[in-house]
Formats: sequence, C-alpha cells, structure tokens
Amino acid sequence: MLKKIVLFLLPAITLLSVSGCGNTDRNIHSEKTEKQPEQSAENMAESLETDYADNHSNHESPGLNLSGLSIKISSDEKEAVFQLYDTKAAEKLYEQLPLVLDTENFRNAQWMFYPPESLPVTADEAYHDGIKGELSYYEPWGDVFILYEDFYAGDEMHRLGICTSGTEYLESFDGTVTLEKLESSAEDQEEHRMGKQMRIMVDEHEIVFELNDSAAAESLYGQLPFQVEISDYSDDEKIFYPPEGLETSNTPLADAKTGTLAYFAPWGDVVMFYKEFGSYNGLYELGQVISGGEYIESIPKGTYIFEK
Repeated sequence: MLKKIVLFLLPAITLLSVSGCGNTDRNIHSEKTEKQPEQSAENMAESLETDYADNHSNHESPGLNLSGLSIKISSDEKEAVFQLYDTKAAEKLYEQLPLVLDTENFRNAQWMFYPPESLPVTADEAYHDGIKGELSYYEPWGDVFILYEDFYAGDEMHRLGICTSGTEYLESFDGTVTLEKLESSAEDQEEHRMGKQMRIMVDEHEIVFELNDSAAAESLYGQLPFQVEISDYSDDEKIFYPPEGLETSNTPLADAKTGTLAYFAPWGDVVMFYKEFGSYNGLYELGQVISGGEYIESIPKGTYIFEK
C-alpha cells in the first residue's frame, strides 16, 4: 500500500489546483478562502493526502444511515434512482410522491424543485460540502435539489438520498422532473433486513462478504454480478477493479482488519485484506468477510465472478 502514496500525489495536486474554481455558495456574502502560505514539498505532500481524504470522506457527514426506500427521478426519458437516508425529511418527501415538478438551475451545479409540503429537518443532519449525485433539501427556500456537480454552501443543506444509478444523466435533466416511488419487493425487504452480501467462488470454496450500509457499498452491490480480475498487492491484500467507480459520500474511512473489504478511491480498486492493515487516507470500508475468509490469501491471480 505504501507505493500508493507516490501515484496518489499527482491526482491530488490536480484536485488542489482546481479547488479554487469550485461553485460559490448560496450565501452571496460568504467569506472566500484566504490564500495559504507557501509550503515545502514535504509539507505539501502531507497536506495533499489530508486534503484528498477530507474532500472525499464527507468529514461533515452526520453519519446518516440509508433506508430501504428508493425513488426514481426522470426527465426527458432519462432517469436516475436514489436511495433515501433514514431521516424524517426523506420519509416526508417519499410520502408526497408521485410528483411532477418544474425545475430551476442553480449556479450550474444543481436542479432545484419545490415539493408541495415542507420537510422536517434537524440541525445535526446539516452539512455544507455537497457531492455530485446527492439529493438534498434547503430549508430556507423549501427546495429539494439534485447535485450534478460538487457544491459548497455557506448555509446549511440537508441530505435526503444518494444516486445509485443514472448519475451520468443528472446534468441533462431540464424542464420538469417526475418523482416516483420504487416499491420494494419482498426480496428487497428481506435483503434490507438481513443485509447485503457479495460472494465469490474460488475453486470449491465460497467467500462471502457482508456489505455495510454506505453509499460506496450500495454502489458496489448495484453492479453485481460482474466478472473481474483479482491480483495480489503487497503482502496483505487481494485487489480488483469494479466495472464503475464507487460513490464515497457517507462512507466511513476504513480501519482495515483481517477480512475487511475496502475501497481505495485514488486508484478505484476494491481491496480484500487477509492481514491486519489499519487506516489510510482515501481507504473506505465496504464490509467484512463473514464466511470463507481463510481462503482470501490463497486466491490465485485470475478472473472471477462476484455475485449477490
């Protein structure tokens, strides 16, 4: 994992260089960030790693849990699915569906629309750093909005849900949007109660991971089944690259132990640990092995199928 530090710095430097060009907030009178003093190369490297983790670990996240409720939002034959958080505000929005609402663009970063009834929010759910793909609520104006770009707001916003499919269509939404409930099947309800599991067969051995209730784990689970190549990295992990990158908002940073399943965002690889590792900037926890963990270390390099 130590080698990842070197390759990590280049994208992080790019990220830092463009961060000053981000969206301004809703509060026109918000203060701009002061210019920071120059740093040595060594200090810059350390700060870049910290900046990347801070910007992508949702450090302001109130630790919301995802619920079993999902909604579909469509516009001009394009649609996206959002899983809602387990909050009263998200539940209240869900109760009002279906809805057909006009949209307004705000700061070239979000589509906003107004539900018929206001949503109940609490101060401890508020946040400022918005991530592309989030569905949120701005209480002072009473609007629900979809972020199709990362967005910082000086005033408080409240998360309602996260996009689990169709993120690539969000920017092209325009005019009106239709919001509909996605009714859970008996299988979906049982899955939510028992937890989401991902399994792989290695020779005659089955390895099963139980995924946590995070946006990244949900994103991984939604891509199953898939076929990928598993390879070795260092002396404590097996890695593979899922078909699509994972959304890391509201996803905890990992403190990897034997059997931890994690996602290394800078590289986009999923990691199966077979030894104690600990924490690392940009490493997010997806779940834990619950069966067959003793076989992870002996997985030969090759192509395998992951399924539910």
